[in-house]
Amino acid sequence: MTLLLAVGIGWLSFAGLPPAGLDDDILAATNQFRRSRGKAVLQMREDLNAIARKHSENMAAGRVAFGHSGFASREAAAQRKVPGSTAFAENVAYGATSGKEVVKDWKESPGHRRNMLGTFRYIGIGTAKDKNGVIYYTQLFVN
Repeated sequence: MTLLLAVGIGWLSFAGLPPAGLDDDILAATNQFRRSRGKAVLQMREDLNAIARKHSENMAAGRVAFGHSGFASREAAAQRKVPGSTAFAENVAYGATSGKEVVKDWKESPGHRRNMLGTFRYIGIGTAKDKNGVIYYTQLFVN
């Protein structure tokens, strides 16, 4: 296990864990984009984050291929967490090194852009690093 220490900064980073605050950075960049297009901001929910994080962890560990495999299961789990929800979408990515970068990449892809600007109220965000330090990202949108 690799341990990185930053003296005087107060953070630790372990291989397999993305940087602290990355999910919040993704939320901020996503909501900034939504506001710029006249859309309501999304509310991040920890229960949805757990679903998204598990998918990112599974992709990073190679338990599932990169992509949307198993989305129906994540949708069903999200529906149990948010009773009455009827709309779901998902963005995935890997390789970006910051929240701003991954949101920029999604904005440049028509399908991902449509998801970020969709009629959703809640978001779950999950990130995970693979053994080589590559970060995998999942956004789960729910309304």
